[in-house]
Amino acid sequence: MENLIKLYHDWEIQLLVLLSFQIQIFLFFTGGLRRRSINMLLRLSIWIAYLGADMIAVYALGYLSQHKDATMAEDTMRGTQPLAFFWAPFLLIHLGGQDTITAFAMEDNNLWLRHLLNLVVQVVLSLYVFWKSIRKHSVELLVSGIFVFVAGIIKYGERTWSLKCGSFKSLQSSTGNHCKHRFPELIDGDAGYCNTVCTGLHSMLDVLNFFSGRTLFVGDRVRFGREGLGTWLPNQVLKVLAVELGMMYDDLYTKALVLRTRSGITLRCISQLSASVAFALFLAGKKHKYSRDDIAITYLLFVGTFFLELCALFMFMMSPWTWAWLKSRKYERLARYSWSLFSSSLIGWPEKRSLWSNAMGQYNLRGWFEESGKPKSCGQRVMNMTRKLATSISVDKEKIFWLSKLLDTEYVKADKVMECLVEATSNFVRQPYEFQRTREWPNLDPLLRYAQVFYIADFGFAIVFMHMVTELHLSKYPCPDMEADVAEDIVVLVEICQKLSRYMMHLLLTLPSLLPLNASAVATLNKWQADMMENDIMTELKGLDPQPGKEALEEIKDVWVRLTIYAAAKSQPEMHAAQLARGGEPLTFVWLQLAHYNCGEFGFSRIELTRDRSKHSIFYVLQLNEVVVEGSGFP
Repeated sequence: MENLIKLYHDWEIQLLVLLSFQIQIFLFFTGGLRRRSINMLLRLSIWIAYLGADMIAVYALGYLSQHKDATMAEDTMRGTQPLAFFWAPFLLIHLGGQDTITAFAMEDNNLWLRHLLNLVVQVVLSLYVFWKSIRKHSVELLVSGIFVFVAGIIKYGERTWSLKCGSFKSLQSSTGNHCKHRFPELIDGDAGYCNTVCTGLHSMLDVLNFFSGRTLFVGDRVRFGREGLGTWLPNQVLKVLAVELGMMYDDLYTKALVLRTRSGITLRCISQLSASVAFALFLAGKKHKYSRDDIAITYLLFVGTFFLELCALFMFMMSPWTWAWLKSRKYERLARYSWSLFSSSLIGWPEKRSLWSNAMGQYNLRGWFEESGKPKSCGQRVMNMTRKLATSISVDKEKIFWLSKLLDTEYVKADKVMECLVEATSNFVRQPYEFQRTREWPNLDPLLRYAQVFYIADFGFAIVFMHMVTELHLSKYPCPDMEADVAEDIVVLVEICQKLSRYMMHLLLTLPSLLPLNASAVATLNKWQADMMENDIMTELKGLDPQPGKEALEEIKDVWVRLTIYAAAKSQPEMHAAQLARGGEPLTFVWLQLAHYNCGEFGFSRIELTRDRSKHSIFYVLQLNEVVVEGSGFP
């Protein structure tokens, strides 16, 4: 054991440097996967690596500054000197992070000043490590180290700059000049992928305004506008929105925005040139007095740095911004190469691959209250056993509800639901008077009248009520007496209604910050449970539940679509920016589409849940003959 401990101490700094390098490789190739993944294991791995990368590099620099034997002591047995002092600037390069991930969450961007302070401290510490070893080493090696320092300081500065640009305050103060480029012209009548990307590029200045929370004036030209995509199919509109959100993700969580500036490109060229000169000097220098192991590690650090820079160059070339810049300046050959990388199924953004997770969370509150339904996932089976164990030892269900929100939540594909939401949002905004007028609800009218107080009082309570109504009604399907020709439509409607209902319930319980709530989710559920026990709401609902059929399902779907539109219109842009790093949310697509039509809290047309004479609202989400449960509009 003592020998192992001694071996570890002898190789501690080498192991730390190699571990730091391996983490950088991991972050480069996995950092961008978050945009289209909800896998908790992947997110946890990236989070640990993101935090560990800084911790290990900082610890290694501290180790070098405190242990003279690591940088100055000679190996009397072998007659060699340590080369560890030369690794200090490489640790700065590692602290600079990778192009594919600068921030793990929006909070990292907002704390960019902390990273700036760390930059100053770590540069000073690295210079101290380098300075105290000057007399022991050759001029070639020292000059080589200085050039590595230049590269390291620039890389760390790039990261801090990127974090600053991605902060919410910087978004609010940005003029959007980085979005004002020459773009390829749109081809009329062409709905191909090239035109989809061009449309997204043309509208990125608007997207920046939306995410910064700036209200557009009536005269502002919205590129996506009411007639802009009027002839596009829902799946084509969805692709444009996905491209826009993908580019926004790059600006917020990677170095893409910095590398689109002239200063950023200049600094990147200086950094790469400095690293190349440093490597040439290191090759030419005399290294006979240094340990072979240390020399091998140094070569590995150089080669690894060049490899990651080469990969970063490919990432830069496959950017839609790079392709647009080359295309608009008639560099056709380079533009074709850039497009081939961009549309590559291996590393790019191919048309057939989703640019986000394409998943929506699902939570069945009725299943929790009634303990009904067969567990599907492993988490649900664990939760079922936990619930039984809690019951056996007389523990209240409410005390393990937090665990249910984690384990009972499942994720499903959102394809059909997304197309439904996009189409409904387009109709909602482009045909306002059809949505404004009194909506006839022949099947749901008794239920909506019974629930009018819930809608008016609290949006969270309205979600719970409609969720229970939906789950109760869907339990009647499939209906054997239905005609065969409507069976397929029924299946699709049941799927959409169930997914929307459980998705909004999922948002209420796990992402309440995305919803315009008057009370906390816990308070809402407690009130619902109390009312359910005192007033026997479920019995009332069963008596008012409409007969199963296509018309009833259409009405339920319409209610959920309108409530989703209202929730999206009232949500805050910084909350949507945060969700981009977690695979994205369907609600974000609805919010962005509404923003393109200048609707929502930061648009000219506001959307409200109930009619308020003090507000200039015209579009109504839900409106009965006597009772209004509604949406928004122009003054």
